[in-house]
Amino acid sequence: MESFTSTVKSQVFHLDGLDTSATPLSVSICYWYENSARSSLDAFLPPRILERAFYKTLEEFPVLAGHLKADASNRIYIDVDKDNLNMPVYTDTCCEVEYSTMQESGFNIHKLPIDLSNEYGVSAPSGLVGGKIVSAHFRIVRFKNNGGVLVYSSIAHYITDGYGYTQFMNRWAEVSRWMQQSQDANAAPLPERQYIHDRSIHADYRTKQTTALEPKVIDSLTTRTMFSRWLAWVAPETRARIFKAISGATDNTCSFFHVSAKQMEDIRASVQKHAPEGIRYSMNDIFTA
Repeated sequence: MESFTSTVKSQVFHLDGLDTSATPLSVSICYWYENSARSSLDAFLPPRILERAFYKTLEEFPVLAGHLKADASNRIYIDVDKDNLNMPVYTDTCCEVEYSTMQESGFNIHKLPIDLSNEYGVSAPSGLVGGKIVSAHFRIVRFKNNGGVLVYSSIAHYITDGYGYTQFMNRWAEVSRWMQQSQDANAAPLPERQYIHDRSIHADYRTKQTTALEPKVIDSLTTRTMFSRWLAWVAPETRARIFKAISGATDNTCSFFHVSAKQMEDIRASVQKHAPEGIRYSMNDIFTA
């Protein structure tokens, strides 16, 4: 963590109206890894390397450590204050459940000894921790006898969309691999990447040709009520508490859908057949489509 906190710079990321409407939502995904080779803890997703790689990756995604705030006109923005960081929640724990038990259940998260559906960002979408909005949560769950690992991640939707989400996760994986390989004197340097977090770039490169929205979509974005006006006026933390209360008072059901790597590859290969010449779709393209 020190590598991040000692290098991060104070900065502000301005958001727009659509980001405001996404404040109660999070992108939550479970990644399942089986230790089929029965490698040791030091060789299979080792805790120390995963954590170090996480905070090194965070150096390139400082927006995840910012506070959600509103200005005098109630326009929301993300404030990254190097002296008062809003750090993502990161935990790495072991459990007494066999990885094979999760496989046999179809990777049913309700078989876990922890309740991810209510803990972070799903049924409780506000991401409130200790009365403040935390933008991202990451939880590593290691199964009995090191049989496998679950990497659970939940990032607030106002921070990023699906594509940006996979960029963070891919970079974390890349840095982790590099740290494991860097113990070799002949290891290659970590590849350099550049990420842009400025939302205004969308407006700068937006094409003039647009497709008309469906009437229902237009109504959902433009219809105003007294409640919606008031909801837009209150502070982000208050809005988060309201959404959390509404979520708890309704009969919501949390569902995670499991898609295997083979299924994803089959979909990608099927779509690739119809791609224009010279275009190659990646797994991320399929995942975020």
